[in-house]
Amino acid sequence: MPEQESARRPITAEDIMRLEILLAIAGILTLIAGVGFPDISVTEIIIGLIMIYSAIVSLGYITILKDIFPAKSVSAVCGAILFFLNLEWLTRIYSIGRWSMGLGLIAGLIAIFAAVVGYLRT
Repeated sequence: MPEQESARRPITAEDIMRLEILLAIAGILTLIAGVGFPDISVTEIIIGLIMIYSAIVSLGYITILKDIFPAKSVSAVCGAILFFLNLEWLTRIYSIGRWSMGLGLIAGLIAIFAAVVGYLRT
């Protein structure tokens, strides 16, 4: 019984501040933003799926195409694409009231932050 209790521990900020977890969070936010976009943004949905797949592969749950989707590169590239894509949409439409564009912008920032965390840890 004591072994089971020692295996359970509270989740700390250090557990969340891993590249894979941050990338998965950014991928989920990207999917929500892509579906919530007024015309359903297929680009954001594809980027979100790539980010989630890369996070799952780097956590070790899937080994198919492991070398093609490294988490650091995917988070840096997808984060930059998301950030500039949503920034462009926000400036062209002149409407900050579009929650999906703001959420996509935040997802891009989280993905860029995940890349920075990944590069600093190696």
